[in-house]
Amino acid sequence: MAHALKCGPCLFEEVTVDPKHFCVDCREYLCTACAREHRRHKVSREHKLLGETELPQDVTLFEEMKKLSNCPIHQDVELDQYCKSHNVLICLHCLKSDHRLCENRVDLIILLEDEYASENLRERIIALKRKCQVQVTETMNLSEAANTNGKEVQQHINTLVETLRKNVENLEKKLNKELESSILHVTEPFRRSEQTLSSIEKKALSYENLFDLASKFGSMKQNAVLHLLASKLMKELEEDELIKKNLTVKIKCVQTVSTDDIVNTINQCDVLLASAYEQGSELCSDEALDEGSLIFPAPKTRTVATQVEQQIASNTNTSRKYLCEMKIVYDSIKLLLCECKQNDGVHPVIALDVLTDGRILLLHKKMIKIYLMKLSLLSYLNLSSIAKDMCVVEEKKDGVFTVAICCGFVGKKITFLEYNDVFREKYVIDCNGSLESVTMLGHHLLVVHTNGIQLLDISTGHVCYAFDEKRRARDGSNISGNINRIRACKTTKKIVVACQDTLFQVKIEDGECQKDTVHAVCPFVWKYRKTHDAQPEIKDIRDIKWDSQGNIYIANGHGVYQFFLINGVFKERALITMCGNCSAITIDEHRNRIVVGYSNSNLVHVYEYK
Repeated sequence: MAHALKCGPCLFEEVTVDPKHFCVDCREYLCTACAREHRRHKVSREHKLLGETELPQDVTLFEEMKKLSNCPIHQDVELDQYCKSHNVLICLHCLKSDHRLCENRVDLIILLEDEYASENLRERIIALKRKCQVQVTETMNLSEAANTNGKEVQQHINTLVETLRKNVENLEKKLNKELESSILHVTEPFRRSEQTLSSIEKKALSYENLFDLASKFGSMKQNAVLHLLASKLMKELEEDELIKKNLTVKIKCVQTVSTDDIVNTINQCDVLLASAYEQGSELCSDEALDEGSLIFPAPKTRTVATQVEQQIASNTNTSRKYLCEMKIVYDSIKLLLCECKQNDGVHPVIALDVLTDGRILLLHKKMIKIYLMKLSLLSYLNLSSIAKDMCVVEEKKDGVFTVAICCGFVGKKITFLEYNDVFREKYVIDCNGSLESVTMLGHHLLVVHTNGIQLLDISTGHVCYAFDEKRRARDGSNISGNINRIRACKTTKKIVVACQDTLFQVKIEDGECQKDTVHAVCPFVWKYRKTHDAQPEIKDIRDIKWDSQGNIYIANGHGVYQFFLINGVFKERALITMCGNCSAITIDEHRNRIVVGYSNSNLVHVYEYK
């Protein structure tokens, strides 16, 4: 058998010879002659040599294994002892320099013998890996819950601030209106008093002119009458009630609650981190992490702030980010390498899905793989039949999930796989005909079967409903074409069906299982038609997805398109056009990501949107 690897010593002499052995100590490949020469020398006589069947393809692990026993401080010296006082491994140089006075030291060989006697190293590593995976899943769930709660708190804050602003505006309008009314109420008496005073002043002026004339030329009676008239006018001025009242009138703002009290009450609003434990545990501890959440506490006393808070419930003008307005961030595209390890070549992506914690499921024809949220491969499983589609059936809080894979052609079955550190086959449902697509509808499986669309019991595979292959539109016209994909929206409970070049919206109810199979005509309620040149040419549809707001996404040979409902009418737009031969898509709304797989590439694109 020809090897890409060559004998090291022979290659040094510019001779290429296939290796038959590998020296673990020298980390070098050897042919039969060089291996014989290697055993002759006293220095290399005790070296560990591997046979042809054990030849490694990569020496990296052997180099890392060689470095395991080297001191991290004195890298050319091997570790010798374990210092329990400082919980570190030390070499002879460390012992002489820093650990001479340490009494609690154990020889490394004795320590390893004790460790091997108490617990198997492989089992410990596997347990450590499993615990880390569980902790990572829990941590991501907690982080996601914290982000979700943070967004809710932000909405509460925005609503409270908006309510306060509106209340302040309403209070300002009310006070200004009362001020205008008060000023009008005050100025009218002033106007009447001014008229009265003006009349008295005119009379007083005329009496003054008459006094000058009467004092010189008038009789005694005329002066007496003038005196009485002036006295009467003075008394009228002094006893006018309206004038007296106007002298004491003032406009003021009556404040039952001081501004300091209002500010202090508002200051009682705070954002707190709520947890069932008084002290938080570290992420790497063995204790289970408790889910914390951000809360928005209410003030304890009924004050102005509590009255404002009671009005928040009636305020429905909260901001919402509509996914039909999403914009792709083309300068932040991440790549996920999805090639299979068995052989070279392109492996088309059949289906994609994303879990709640951000892990990505990827399906090839003969393999299913799961990637971490950071796009590194976590695990994979080779399939015995050719896969056509998949859907996530169940997710648990501890990261365990179940996925259903439909296999067509030879297999004609639905395989349920459970993932808990690795994929394991749970059970299989055998079908009479070939399958094309599968999706979850409530607590049933909805599959595209050779005979049409079927609603299956998830545990037994019993056919509850069967929709005829002959499909009719609302106007009664026949609908032809093979179905490539079927998807159900978890939020709206609506169904969308994708044929080769047509989209249909279907109305299918998820009810109780029927004892006898019920046949019906598939009730198509909406069909996409191209009405003008600006619309995208929807052909060769490979995959289709819903989001939580009822928008539809399709992938075909030209890119990714979005269909969104506005005023009862579906509109369309090209969402991602910088790619071709798209074969699978999935929407991660929690992290604003769209994952796109291809039929002619070993790379998956992860687009971010805003």
